[in-house]
Amino acid sequence: MRGSPLYYGVLGVIALLGTCVPVVATDQPPNPSLSLGTPISRDKNTIPEWDKLGAVTVEADRVFLTAPGEKGQSGAIWTLNTNSYATWVTELTFRASGGERPGGGLAIWYTAQKEQGPIYGSRDFWDGLGIFIDSMGGQGNVRGHLNDGTINYATLPEPQTQAFAQCLLRYRNTGSMVSLRLTVGPRLLQVEVDGRLCFETNKIALPPNYYLGVSAASYDNPDSFELFSFKTTGSGVAQSNPRPTLPTRSDQQPTREKRPDHDEKSAETIKELVSSDRLLALQRTAESNVEKINSLSDEVESLHSLKPLLERLDQRLGRIESVVSRTEAQFHGATANMHESTKQNIAAEITRLTEKLDAVDRVIREHTSSLIGTIPVTIHDAVKKGGPSIWAAAFVFIAIQAGLAIGYLIYKKRRADYHPKYL
Repeated sequence: MRGSPLYYGVLGVIALLGTCVPVVATDQPPNPSLSLGTPISRDKNTIPEWDKLGAVTVEADRVFLTAPGEKGQSGAIWTLNTNSYATWVTELTFRASGGERPGGGLAIWYTAQKEQGPIYGSRDFWDGLGIFIDSMGGQGNVRGHLNDGTINYATLPEPQTQAFAQCLLRYRNTGSMVSLRLTVGPRLLQVEVDGRLCFETNKIALPPNYYLGVSAASYDNPDSFELFSFKTTGSGVAQSNPRPTLPTRSDQQPTREKRPDHDEKSAETIKELVSSDRLLALQRTAESNVEKINSLSDEVESLHSLKPLLERLDQRLGRIESVVSRTEAQFHGATANMHESTKQNIAAEITRLTEKLDAVDRVIREHTSSLIGTIPVTIHDAVKKGGPSIWAAAFVFIAIQAGLAIGYLIYKKRRADYHPKYL
């Protein structure tokens, strides 16, 4: 494979891409004048190489752009120095927390001015780039906005529709920090969030020597925005260019007249930026890509060697499936036969039990009728034969009553004849 035309064609494409994409060496140290240090502040008040505006609270390991639970706040930090890199990367980490409903937003700036204002703690009519993170429209998103100093962003009825690019992002109350990476170069702007591409465009050219900043604002349901890190690396020194190029839309007119020689000047500027250190970086990138392609080639060859084994496994799986099918059919047949015999046995047992119950019922009925017919006759005979005569009972009763009457009369007469004796 390594000697095939496809292999060398891929290498050629990689080389061409390497000459078009700006390269920033990832092992370069951050520029201390465009980055937050560690610790961020030693006195919990000032930040070296940075200005702070508004309600900013500084800790050793973070910057509170808006404090927790405080509505109507805004705060911002800006670099003291401008960014003169032709190609640069800014990486930052932040965290947003608040109530159930969102109430605020965060902005990353690259502008000619650094002033407070109504746009997430920074000024309107800015000149440069703004990356906005908020929940406008009901869900979290990241948007890119350009302004050449002539657009009144605060009065736009639907400002999110004016973004040149955007992506969705769940950033509030996640329990972890969100990382954002902004890459800018000649005719390149790329935004990555948590290691995933958010958006990119090659239709924007940003001028050099603008300030970098981060701002935030909280509203009625206040969100707290904490900034944990901010670092910038770059390469090459840019030439002075006009204001940022605004991408035109089919439904709006350009804000200023286009210059016919703009593309030619941009091409000349790109050629001037290709220095020896950038070529070395491109060479290292190409060598790394070649090594990756070689590794992929080895993996493809190893996969080809696994093909016979996979075929054998497929055959064995086919045989196993046929055995399982036969076993299942036999099981269903045996189950059906067993069910039929079981039903017959249950029916016969029910019939036998029914016959026995009928016999018991007949016996009970016979004994009941015999007993009911016998009891009255037996009692009548017993009274008639063995009981005393009713006349004898009456005579005994009258004799007893007469005896009691005679005894009472005798007792009454003796009591009347008795005379007590007194001493």
